[in-house]
Amino acid sequence: MCLQSKVVAFISNFTIFVRTSKHLKNMKKRISAWVLPLAMLTFLLILNSGCKKDNLKDYTIDVSCIEFTPNCFIKDGRIIGYDVDIATQAIQDAGAQVDVKMSDSWDEVVNATLKGPRRALLTVGYSTTRKDLFKWAGPTSQGIYYIFAKKKWGIGVLNSIEASKSLQSIGVVRNWLETTTLEELGFKNLVYYNTYDEALNAFKNDQVKTIASDIFHLIKTLPTGYYEQEVEAVTRYYTVFYYIAFSKDVDDSFVAKCQAAINKMIESKNTLTIMQKYFATIVPQYIPGTIQIFTEVAPPYNYYSGTGASLKVEGSSTEIVNEIQRRNGFVNKINITTWTDCYATALYLPNTAIYSTARTPEREWLFKWVGPISSLRTCFYTLTSSGLKIETVAQAKALTSIGTVKDWYTHDYLKNNNFQNAVVTALTPVEAFNQLINGEVQALLIADSRVKWMADNAGIASSAITEHIEVINYKGCIAFSLNTPAAIVQQWQNNLDAMRADGTLKTIWDKWYKGVPMP
Repeated sequence: MCLQSKVVAFISNFTIFVRTSKHLKNMKKRISAWVLPLAMLTFLLILNSGCKKDNLKDYTIDVSCIEFTPNCFIKDGRIIGYDVDIATQAIQDAGAQVDVKMSDSWDEVVNATLKGPRRALLTVGYSTTRKDLFKWAGPTSQGIYYIFAKKKWGIGVLNSIEASKSLQSIGVVRNWLETTTLEELGFKNLVYYNTYDEALNAFKNDQVKTIASDIFHLIKTLPTGYYEQEVEAVTRYYTVFYYIAFSKDVDDSFVAKCQAAINKMIESKNTLTIMQKYFATIVPQYIPGTIQIFTEVAPPYNYYSGTGASLKVEGSSTEIVNEIQRRNGFVNKINITTWTDCYATALYLPNTAIYSTARTPEREWLFKWVGPISSLRTCFYTLTSSGLKIETVAQAKALTSIGTVKDWYTHDYLKNNNFQNAVVTALTPVEAFNQLINGEVQALLIADSRVKWMADNAGIASSAITEHIEVINYKGCIAFSLNTPAAIVQQWQNNLDAMRADGTLKTIWDKWYKGVPMP
């Protein structure tokens, strides 16, 4: 019984006693001064909480999902999957009961969750268009969207989104995030289906050349061995994080308890255990963290070695980030993808960080910042054998072509300063560097430390490349999404400052850049 109920019962019993006492008249005088205030206090307590704590065991969240193997599916008459298991445990840990139902229609369950009351929808990709429609707890899992083709078509890997727009046909499911993302990217070659099964059958029967899908969902839905033998990934275009989406009437404190329960499961590696139950070969690299950390292939600051379970994210900035995390008390894994994917994700996803990010005036108000962790002294570079000289910006503009990385701060510089000779087809600095070495561009705009590292790594003598005028000098930082709590960002900055004070930062820096001043 809750406190309010006990007080009510006490007053009720005490009043009966007073009425039947032979000392009724005297007692009435003595109690009249405090019975009314006590009754009023009890009434206010009841209004304030309604005995919520005791009744929470009767509080049920109606949970919906659609079949999306291995996140949510039916086996032996039971609704299971790693999103189902994680959400069920989180909601129960928060103090409520769970009633999970499977639906055939995504649109129906979305509309039902929007209407409420006390509803939740599983495996909902968090996005800018959806963020204000629900209350969120998660992520419970992670997905990666690719365009896939059959190997027999010989399409191969297309790293460019633009190149994928010329594919003959891409099978998609109407209104799914995989689809709306491609629509927002400007794809006009989409063939729509009402269900995933319809789209997948069209792909298997060669009615469409390619299909857009979450990679884990595709692998687990196809017959065993079919993916490995018949299918290849053509283009990676989006990293998605799946959340529990609650109807807006669900109390904020309850959603916060669910979030805390999910974070605890992540830190204890319980989420990894659950996911491996359904996808035995999944590796920690594909398990969400409490903070989603992204980086790109941009040596020497951040790059990777190995693949699959042996994949390791390395680099000077990576070592700094991981030391900060160690001091925070938990080391989240690092997602490595294209810069375009990194940047787009940090602009909308809660509790997300990207590094090493140039802190430019244009970006200042788009993120919360921790740093600096790298130096980005940026110059024009040419092959020494070309005999070119670039002593002014005007001379650089007069060149036939200048290469740099798409969507980098260097790309922004060329656009903002009206360069008409920019070539921005490279998705990584290594690609851009190779364009210079192979004579595809006359000059390269990039940070000096990157040029030295890439030349050394390629076995190219430093004398073969000439440095020209410096045009940019920014600091590389860790950029957090704006909807990351200020306390988290401050903890990261405090630990970076402590590393600088105790010499740890200098030790890491000197390992990579001996003799070069720290940022």
